[in-house]
Amino acid sequence: MSMTPLSSIQVTVEQFLKDFQRSYYSVLNSKSKWMTEAIRHLYDVSGKQLRPLFTGLIASQFAEQVSKAVVEAAVVLELVHTATLIHDDVIDDSRLRRGMPTLNAVYHNNVSVLMGDYVLTSAFQKAVFLGDMKVLGIIAEVGKKLTEGEICQYETADKRVVDEATYLDVIMNKTAVLFMACAEVGARSSGASEEEVERCRKIGELLGCAFQIRDDIFDYYGNNVGKPTGNDIREGKVTLPLLHALQVCTTEERNEMMALLESETILQTSIEKLILFAKRQGGIDYAECKMDAMLDEAKALIVQFADTPRRRALIDLADYVCKRDK
Repeated sequence: MSMTPLSSIQVTVEQFLKDFQRSYYSVLNSKSKWMTEAIRHLYDVSGKQLRPLFTGLIASQFAEQVSKAVVEAAVVLELVHTATLIHDDVIDDSRLRRGMPTLNAVYHNNVSVLMGDYVLTSAFQKAVFLGDMKVLGIIAEVGKKLTEGEICQYETADKRVVDEATYLDVIMNKTAVLFMACAEVGARSSGASEEEVERCRKIGELLGCAFQIRDDIFDYYGNNVGKPTGNDIREGKVTLPLLHALQVCTTEERNEMMALLESETILQTSIEKLILFAKRQGGIDYAECKMDAMLDEAKALIVQFADTPRRRALIDLADYVCKRDK
């Protein structure tokens, strides 16, 4: 079955997305020439803005016209997301994102950190202006969890922790919490009941985790996803495909592979060996099965909404999250 193009999904909440983009870029107006150029650069590398689209589609399950409150909350969440990407690129010393130079590649790390701070403080300033303490609390919690998730990922990489429960906990805090927040503000700001809000949060959790697993699978292939193959392994991050392979292999193989991972510097030849090992042990298939199970569970919750073009678009977005090629 072919995947619905993202543009066809976006049309369903076209006005919401226009209002979102207008508000998003108006928040980032700056007197600084560097900042103005950086904002334009961020627009080029910001990708498909899946999270705002998800927010708008969740909100549209409860109201045909997505409210201004949802638009503004979506803007704040995307600003928080953008700030974390800028800071992550500095921390990881990433030179590319989606095949284009990162801000730190263009402006160097010190300026990029300040730009990330500017975006983050702009987010919280706008959150205060919203005047909704519930939404403000959700956004503050997201900022805390995203940071905690990144710290935990580096901590587990440093300690070479290789168990699935820890991995799932990391991707929950690193990625899924933002999808959950998008779902919650979309539903809550559109008059959903508490029970419906919780269902939407669960959809966000499942799709957020599936999104991250798909991203982690990309690390094992040389396709054009904007980062070098094996980048996670190079940083000592053991994601689901390699994690599973280490659990099912022989003790001798595990010891050999762990020795490669525990080297002070992981060589390119070691990365290639670890990637081949993960594939040979069925790690990619296992990760895809996990991701597909999450997708099926999310779709089972989505079909509880009324059967409308907006529900069909949300199902198409769920499929897109798991079937995208970058």
